[in-house]
Order: sequence, then C-alpha cells, then structure tokens
Amino acid sequence: MKSSKKITLSIITLCISQQLYAETTPEDSINTILVTADAAKTGTVLAQKISEMPAVTQVINEEEIQMQATGNRTIGDILAQLIPSLGASSGSTSNYGTTMHGRPVQYLLNGVPLSSSRSLSRELNSIDPEQLERVEVISGATSIYGAGASGGLINIVTKSLHNYGSFMETRIGTSSSREFNSESLGYHIGQTLGYGGEEWYGRIDIDYDSKGGGFDSNDDRISPDVNQTDQQDTNSLSVNGSIGVNLTDTQTLDLAVTYYNDQQDTDYGPDYGDNLAVLYGTSPSLDAIDGANIEDQPKTTKVSINLNYNNTDIAGSNLSVTGYYRNEKDRFYPSVKTVIGQPDYVAYGYGNPYFITQSEAQVEVMGVRAVMQTEGQFAGKDILLSYGSDFEREKSEQIYYGQDFNSFFTSNGLTSQKNGVNYNGGPVTTTDKLGIFINTDIDLTDKWHASAGIRYQNIKAKTDAFTPIYEQMLEEYYANDSSTNYQAGTVEKGKTDHDKFLFNLGASYQITANDQVFANFSQGFTTADIQRALRDVRAGFVVNSDNVQPITTNNFEFGWQGQHGDTKARLSSFYNESDKVVRFTNSYTVEVIDTDERIYGLEGSLTHNLSDKWQIGGTAAYTRGQYKNNGDWLELSAVRLTPLKGTAFTQYSFNGGSNIRLQALAIAGDDRAYKDQQNDPNSSALAITGYMTLDLLGQIQLPVGEVSYGIYNLLNKDYLTVYHQTTYGDMNRLPASGTTVGLNYAFKY
Repeated sequence: MKSSKKITLSIITLCISQQLYAETTPEDSINTILVTADAAKTGTVLAQKISEMPAVTQVINEEEIQMQATGNRTIGDILAQLIPSLGASSGSTSNYGTTMHGRPVQYLLNGVPLSSSRSLSRELNSIDPEQLERVEVISGATSIYGAGASGGLINIVTKSLHNYGSFMETRIGTSSSREFNSESLGYHIGQTLGYGGEEWYGRIDIDYDSKGGGFDSNDDRISPDVNQTDQQDTNSLSVNGSIGVNLTDTQTLDLAVTYYNDQQDTDYGPDYGDNLAVLYGTSPSLDAIDGANIEDQPKTTKVSINLNYNNTDIAGSNLSVTGYYRNEKDRFYPSVKTVIGQPDYVAYGYGNPYFITQSEAQVEVMGVRAVMQTEGQFAGKDILLSYGSDFEREKSEQIYYGQDFNSFFTSNGLTSQKNGVNYNGGPVTTTDKLGIFINTDIDLTDKWHASAGIRYQNIKAKTDAFTPIYEQMLEEYYANDSSTNYQAGTVEKGKTDHDKFLFNLGASYQITANDQVFANFSQGFTTADIQRALRDVRAGFVVNSDNVQPITTNNFEFGWQGQHGDTKARLSSFYNESDKVVRFTNSYTVEVIDTDERIYGLEGSLTHNLSDKWQIGGTAAYTRGQYKNNGDWLELSAVRLTPLKGTAFTQYSFNGGSNIRLQALAIAGDDRAYKDQQNDPNSSALAITGYMTLDLLGQIQLPVGEVSYGIYNLLNKDYLTVYHQTTYGDMNRLPASGTTVGLNYAFKY
C-alpha cells in the first residue's frame, strides 16, 4: 500500500523541521533514520537522523504504551512514567499543573491542538490509550510552532493501517482494587476493523471503558475530586477513524476523525459535615459519602477532524495542506464559591455568603496549516528548506450553573439541583492566531548539522461584554438589604492584538560514531488564559493590549546522547526565562505578574541490556525555578513544577515475545517554595512530601492473542499525588489509589 511506504510529517517536524521515528528496536542506534506520522494525520516531509537533531526529543512507541495501558491507567499516568521532564500525574481527570521544564505543554492529537488559549486541563482525557500508535515529544519552547508551546510539545498519534488486505482486532479487559471490591470493578471492550488496498485504505477503532470506584491503601472509598473531577464511576466511548485515497502517484487525500465521550455516574459525594460544617471551619473527614444526587454528572465530550492533502512533487518540492476542527465540552463537579474575601469587597451578615455552582465550558477550534519543503544545496552543502503558514480561530465560553442551596444544605452537600440562575465564567472569547515561518536545516560537514529559523506570530483576541461572576453573586448577596442596593457592575467588550518575531538556532555535532552533542536556542510566545484571567476581575476592568500582555519565553538547551555497546544514555540541561509570571493566588484567582521568572534543571535517561533477555534502565529530571518579588528570588511552587522525579525499571523478555517488568516512580519532597513564600500574602505554595510507587507489568503471548497484566502501586503505598498535596484547599487532600490490578486480552485476525 503506497501510504505505508512514503515518508511523512509529524507536528514536531513543523516545529523544528527535523524527523522523529515511528518505532525503534533495541538494535537501533542514534543514527536511525526517523519516519513519522501518516499523511492522514500530519502531512509529509523528508527524513532526517536523530543524531542531527539539536533538541531533546523522544518518541514513545506502541509497544511501550500498551505495556503501561493495562487496567484503568490514564494517558496522564502513562506519560508521567515514560517522559522524564513531564510532571507527575494528577491522578484525576485533569492534567492541571502537569508541566515540562516548568512551562505549559502544547498537546496535540494527530497534529490538531488539544491545548487552547482557554485551558480546561483535560487535554490528556481525549482518547482511549488502546488507540495510540505513538507519542512524539519535544521539550522546550518551539518557535517554529509558535504560540502555546513554551514548555514543549506532545503529539498523540492514533493508530492507522499499514498493511494490505483486511485487519481486525478484538480487545477485552477488567480492572479492580486489590480486595476486588464490587464497586471497584471495571471492564473494557474494543474492536478494530481495517482495510488496505492500492487505491484506498481505512481503519476504525471503537473502545468502551467502564471504570469503578477508587479505593485507597486502607481499602476505603476515595472521595470525589470536587475541584478538577476524577474518573471514578465513569463510562467512556472512544472512536478513532481514518480513511485515505491515493489520488495519483504523488498525491494523497486523508481524513482522520476522533470522537471521545465520558460520563460520570456516581452515587458518592464528598463529606461536608453536618450542616456543611466544613465550610464554616471544620476539618473535612475526606470520606466518600453514599447517597449523592447530582442532576448533571461531570462529563467530557470531544470531536476532532483532520483533513490532509499531500503532494510529493510540486516543482521538486513537497506540499502539505491540513485543515482541522475540534469541539470540546467539559462539565465539572458541583463546588462551593464564596463572595467573602474577594478583592475590595466587604460583606457582613446580609445573607448566605456561599453559592453552589457547576461549571461547564466549551471550546471550538478550527484552523489550516500549509507547509512546503524543498531539498537543495547552498555553497555545496545539502539543505532542507521548510516554509509555510498557519491560522487558527478559537471560540471559548464558560457558564456556572447555579445550584439550589437549600437542597444542598439539607443533604449535607450530597444533592445538587439547578436553580435556574447562571453566572459568567469570564467573557465569550474569540482568539485568532496567525503564523508565518521559514526554517533551514543544513549539513555543514559530515559531523556538523545546524538548524535556524524565524517565525512571525500574531495573536488577537476579542471578548464580549460580561458581568464578572462575583459581581453577580454580590448583587444576590445584598438583595435582602434595602440600604445597600448593590448593582452588579460589568466589563465592556474589548480586544487585544500582540505580535512578535521568534527565532530558533541550534546545532549538533557527531563527536564519534556513537556520541552526539547539541545546543539549541528557541523562543515561545503566548498570552495568559484570557477568559480564565478575566473571570475574577473587578467591574470596569478594560480589556486591551496594555492590560492583557503576552509572555515571551527564551529557552536554552545543551545535551549529549550516545550508545556504547548495550548501553544507551542521554543527558541534557535547560534554562528558560520570561518577564511575566502567571500564578494562582491563595484565593485561586489568576494573576499575571510583571516580573522576571527563571527555570532550570537537568534530565537524563539510561538503558542497558544485561543480556539478550534482561534490560534495566531509568530516568531522572530535576527542575527548579524562581520568580522575582521585591528584588528577591522566591522559589516556584510544585503547582508549577515537579522538583525531582525519577523512574527505574528492570525487564525480562522470554522466548516467543512474552515479558515481565518491574518499575518504580519516585517524587522527592520539597518545602523551599513554602518557606520562601511565607511572607507573600497572595502565596498558595505548600510543602510536598515525597513518595515512591512500584508496578509489576507483563505480557504473555498465547497461541491465539496476547494477555497483558498490571499490578499498580504493588506495595500498597499510602500517599498523595503532588496535585492533591499542593492545589486548592483541605477538601482536595485526597489519598491516591492503593494497589490496583488490570488484565487485558487482545487477538488479531
């Protein structure tokens, strides 16, 4: 089939005009030719070598993903285990606070941005792990891609057909807590149908997953996450489809579509205590209470469409044009808000200060990207010239649906029913992003490779007039006081317009046949989450380019990678800086502070084949950062970065393809930010306690099909994730799952 033989472009190639590989074997060296995503996903380009890439890159192949995906593991869990510089998994539906090099990550699905200007932190809750072919990673800012990628890019690539004829696969699985509690039981069923011919080819994957409740190391039911929502008692349907047509020998047209929907259906709620005592100062028990009655349960719905035209021969150049569309709608768990303590507001005794709300947000994105690539020579040197343009329009809106307080109060927080009152979660916002770029890769010698580029990035935003949520609540709060007559203020519609030229420059040098060093500089450019930042502003705030300023990140990387005999290793250092800081205050409003910020660290990985059957390895990432406050450098909190994360594994491979793997993940404790920010009244920094977990994984090849198993948190460690230790209040100090087990069976035919 023609589509399976051509060399194709991933989104990472658009960022740095370098190629990443689709899959590797233990025999591959750092000189392996890299082939990336299918044209149905991301377009077409020429191949490069990993030894020429002046940046930290990684590709996680299907085999690695599937080994980690047994049971109820999320994509966030899998990537945190396999990507050294990615922060720890939150253990919830959200990837809030999961950064790379202390900066936000731009997530993509088949090249379609999952990350929006309005971040809902559910990018990794977008598709079933069973449907992934690989994950492509580049760390650090990427000026060729432009806005939103100051920490790096992670491109999630779904499976496509690579064979002639028909193809089918059936998947079934189950998961449970260690005590096999009936409420913890989950199951998974999936089916794949595919066909590949000379003229056309296509594939569809359908997976349905039902997750049970979570239980901690003491076998107690874990309370719901009322802040970011969790995956307990959630049913999900994930569909991945692709179809392609060979129009001519040089032209292809490909369509990729994904649909994802999950819906929580739980009978458990958090323990607010009798008469909502927790809201009035009582410490929460953190127990899960049976009897919840939630009118609209949390959910996530996403549709992604990607249409690509590719022509490998336009006057000797390669043209790829991709149009894409994504629609996302997320509903969160009902939670409590208060007007007390908001800036410049004083409210004494006029009414109930607590409001029960449920957030629902929608983001719609459409865009087009065109890339031309030309091979040639300059001064006798081989060059690869990449140039193109991209445009994206995003529309986002968020509504808080008011819930009846009386029923919430009398049920001690277990009943949430709409009361017909809606609140604005910030203005309806339309954001346009336009980029134009050119990049050149050149072989200076047989050992020196260089890459340089420039990008023009423009970001415009328009916001509708709106009434800030706390203005609405204050009007309700004072409604019974005739002397106050409080009238909710508004924020008029506004617009912002920012642009910047961004640069990247990098070089790699082949010291020996097996050793390569590199250095790279790149710039990232973005604005803060405008809709989220404006949610909490005061009435009369003026939305313009002066009040909503962009953030530019300068990123520097230096590294080495090599392979000697049975040992592969990589070590790199990084430093990035910006002149703005985005943070949550202790009351969880968003601030964009006009001050310097710096983040730096080291990351490394190593694997060693002890024999043809035994392999050991591990990764480590140390990240540290500070922001300037009144002339002093104060430590950034673990909400922004995971200070020190390490992994280790040992694996034995049997004859015939079976294997068994023992792996560890460790997070170091850290209290520097907490100590540093004691005198900052707006600080939300907390100390974190370190922890380590062990997992036992394996795959057994049968005469028909394959069995995969996983025992996670093997030692039943009692701990809290970094997210549950550091974000929100006491109601969020939820324990992680104790030992869980998973078992899958899949067979192809």
